[in-house]
Amino acid sequence: SLVFGRAPAAPHGRLLVADEDNSIASARFLDGFRRDPLRTMVTIKKVTRDAGRARIDRGDGSAFLLIPKGLQQAFLMNLPYQLELYTNPSERILPQLIQETLSITVEAAGYFRRASGTPLIEVENVTLHGAKPPRSFAAVFLPSMLFMSLLFLASSSAVDIWKERTQGTLRRIASSPVTMVSYLAARVVFVALVYALVALVGLIAAERLAGLPVPNLPAAALWITFVGVIFYLLFLWITVLPATQRAASVLANLAIFPLAMLGGCFFPFEWMPGWMVSVGRLTPNGWALSEFKTILDNNVDVVHLAVSTAVLAAFGGVAFVFIARRVTRTFAV
Repeated sequence: SLVFGRAPAAPHGRLLVADEDNSIASARFLDGFRRDPLRTMVTIKKVTRDAGRARIDRGDGSAFLLIPKGLQQAFLMNLPYQLELYTNPSERILPQLIQETLSITVEAAGYFRRASGTPLIEVENVTLHGAKPPRSFAAVFLPSMLFMSLLFLASSSAVDIWKERTQGTLRRIASSPVTMVSYLAARVVFVALVYALVALVGLIAAERLAGLPVPNLPAAALWITFVGVIFYLLFLWITVLPATQRAASVLANLAIFPLAMLGGCFFPFEWMPGWMVSVGRLTPNGWALSEFKTILDNNVDVVHLAVSTAVLAAFGGVAFVFIARRVTRTFAV
């Protein structure tokens, strides 16, 4: 009820619009999306031409409409004019709904202004990277399941450090020639190997059992491994902060369930309401999950992925330094 509400379920998507004409005609052209029932199903987001193309290439939106300069002049002077609509091939219902709505609007304009039997304003529909076959339930849900397993595995692995503290392992390491930084680095390497195994098993299962094609399996496995390590450092940071193991477990649970709920792990983003998707994509796991889906779709923006990797790596480095200082100074004592 919290996620979907009590009202009947309805699709919801985002129409990216680059209005370069910026006229009364271009504003009125989108009136159909501002009235019920489309008003509750399609959210209009104003973007620039380059930003719109970049976002629709990443699958961030149901469609991208480009309104070049000259729409109002073409309508008033009865001149040919062309709109461009780029649709998201990973969605089936909303891109078609948007295309049909725009076609109806063009036809209505044609009744007022036409010199021949065809409208002078046309919508050119471009489906990016070709149409994709419909995905099964398992194919839609499997990325979310993978990332939910990453979160829970990171949480359980992080809490294990309390066992090593209570058993005296950390005190013995502190008194040995092995530095605490080396010990923590070895733990990170071990966790990375575990995540690599989870990634390979999950992705092979995606191809063989769920029918989800993975065109670049090494890149997808590396991303899962890298993100898993960052999740582990995040939960290890949370775990070493409290003074007791019970408090650490409670704090980890308080973090993991909101992240999983909002970040597309309990429910895929495709099934969540628009406001929750907007919030969920800002969470660490939601952000990483969105990038993972672009890898699965073989539609990676290299620059955007590099920036995401750099940001996550910087966070992981800061977390590792804090954890090492905390464990060395107070936690291992």
